[in-house]
Amino acid sequence: MCAAGGEVALFNLFPSMKSSAASSPVLQEALKATALASSSLQMCQAGLMAQARQHYGEAISKIGGALKDNSTAQDDSVVVALLTLGLFETLTYFKAIVPDTSPRKITSHCRGSLALLRYRAEQGVATSLDKGLLAFVVHLGMLEIFIGQEGRSPVLVGLKQAAWAKDGMVEPLLVRAIDYKHMIQHVLSSADIERASVGHVTEIFQIGIDIIRDIEAAANYRILSPGPRNKPGPDGAVDEDLNSFNHLLGRKSDASDAIAKGLYLTIRLHLIEYILSLSIALGEPTREELKTLVNLPHGLTAMEQVCEQIRIVFGFDGRDSACTIQGVGFNAWCMFWPMIAVLKSAFADKDTKMWIMDKCMAVSQASGFGMAMIGVMIPIETALESVCMETTSSTHLGISTSIRAGAWLNEENTSTQ
Repeated sequence: MCAAGGEVALFNLFPSMKSSAASSPVLQEALKATALASSSLQMCQAGLMAQARQHYGEAISKIGGALKDNSTAQDDSVVVALLTLGLFETLTYFKAIVPDTSPRKITSHCRGSLALLRYRAEQGVATSLDKGLLAFVVHLGMLEIFIGQEGRSPVLVGLKQAAWAKDGMVEPLLVRAIDYKHMIQHVLSSADIERASVGHVTEIFQIGIDIIRDIEAAANYRILSPGPRNKPGPDGAVDEDLNSFNHLLGRKSDASDAIAKGLYLTIRLHLIEYILSLSIALGEPTREELKTLVNLPHGLTAMEQVCEQIRIVFGFDGRDSACTIQGVGFNAWCMFWPMIAVLKSAFADKDTKMWIMDKCMAVSQASGFGMAMIGVMIPIETALESVCMETTSSTHLGISTSIRAGAWLNEENTSTQ
């Protein structure tokens, strides 16, 4: 995981993870299953996938035994193992290891991870590891919102209403971006959209432009709070609030900084597209609306900035890679979102779509990140005009199989009311 270096929030917690002799084999089997599945996709070796399935079965059996005992059920390694199996199930989706391959019927162990996180919180044994795991799951929920088929996330809705998950929320700037997307969707779906007042529409445009400016600042400047206002701690160290994309990255190296910047710029690209889609739906803009829209960044430039971050992270097109350590797993996982955003973007021409599909294949082969990268490449033999429609729909399948906690979370909220 070349972006790690002690600063990827979740993975930095693993060295201090508590594990008993009885429960550590649970995580070992889950890791073996996921690693073998990834290697099978990377090297196109079916034999490795067969071994992965065997370890998957062992992990399921051991997790079942661990959950029957309260002491082992509270062990850190068990909750990490469950989430790891969620990744395994997504990796193997396109290989049809899961018997029922309908996306709506696949039950991911990501749901089990959330159930166990809730249990640990209720038992008072939650640690910083739980917060890191929640940030990981929240990131999956954001993927559902911005590139998912339905554009919403039961996971985030459920977590927002769950008292036990108060430390697993989205950072305020990203909440504004999510709320703005929902605002645009509400206006576009309104029956009387054409009768919206000029003042109301102009205000909506301005709200979006303000968020875009703040996101651009977060992309370019890692420090959120001015340094001089921070008071040194007992050891003389100064804590800095960082634009770390929802605490996903420490942003202390060129690699993590490049990834965080790419993620923020991807959100920015989405918002620009939302504003333009509303403008197109409303028809010819008024003079007041034009005065506001003149401050909207150029869409082609915004998309190219995302492409440039993809080049920087992976070292494409002659760029010096920001990652100097071997391994691209975490980079592939994080940059999957920007790459799919470019593929789906209305600003991307045929050459750009072909370029990004080529890079998706290269990253998939190098990392074994077969979740949706393989889905991206499936229609490549078809006419390029169908890429945007056919390919983007298939890319969501890998995401949806990872995040099936929404129903359980909603059930919990209903039962507690």
